[in-house]
Amino acid sequence: MLKKCSDKKDVRAIMDYIGARYYQTPYLYVNAVKYGTGADHVSTWIDRDTSGRILGVYLLYYDCLHFFTNDEENSPVEKILDAAALLSPRVIMVLDGIGRRLAPFLENTFELERNHVISMDTVGIEPRAYESEIAKREDIEQIVQLMMGNDEYTSVYDEEILRQQMYDRFDNGFSRFFALRRDGKVVATCSTYGEVPGFALVGGVIVHPDYRHRGFASDVECFACHVLEQEHISRVGFVNFNNSASLALHEKIGARSVSILNKFVRNHAEA
Repeated sequence: MLKKCSDKKDVRAIMDYIGARYYQTPYLYVNAVKYGTGADHVSTWIDRDTSGRILGVYLLYYDCLHFFTNDEENSPVEKILDAAALLSPRVIMVLDGIGRRLAPFLENTFELERNHVISMDTVGIEPRAYESEIAKREDIEQIVQLMMGNDEYTSVYDEEILRQQMYDRFDNGFSRFFALRRDGKVVATCSTYGEVPGFALVGGVIVHPDYRHRGFASDVECFACHVLEQEHISRVGFVNFNNSASLALHEKIGARSVSILNKFVRNHAEA
């Protein structure tokens, strides 16, 4: 039975259910911790059996639907498909065990992207000189333009929705942005996709095409991790499953894969 969460008791039940696996479902976790049931753009549901045992949890953040269960191999995908039909999300994000069973039902309407969730707790811990800095609110417009020049973002985000989310995250202390500048403009960026006490998601590494292959991506990402390390914040990042070179580079600086997320992005023709 699916029940929409309405109070802090429901959010605590979600946290208890996820438990130590919060590293593996970081988007759902940080949004549930940060917003719970108290935001217009975030809704959560708990699926329970007739005895009250939790079978899984759902979270809708704007137009992205997240689902988590501790029983990936047996949880019925029909329930997720019913939720998707009702909510019409642009993006559906699940763990790999569910994603592999969900894929045949979504292949005509969604594109599948698989990503490693990587622990970055040993990245950025060595003292060194960085060229990057913590970005200010007035830098967000430049960062949005930098992101919208990348196919990874244009395939998923409407520019105005992305801008709205980024200002909202910044103003609510949910995200920080990091920037490396050249010629008076932001040419490389990285951000915390979400921060809650003691834990953060690090991602969104983008370098302007004219400034690539200069070590800027490493500088801005390691700087972000360094800032978080100084504040005793644990962190994870993301690497595309098919990008073995990127995974190898991250492993070289100390990162390691802790789970695989499946991200289904609705085809433009179906949007």
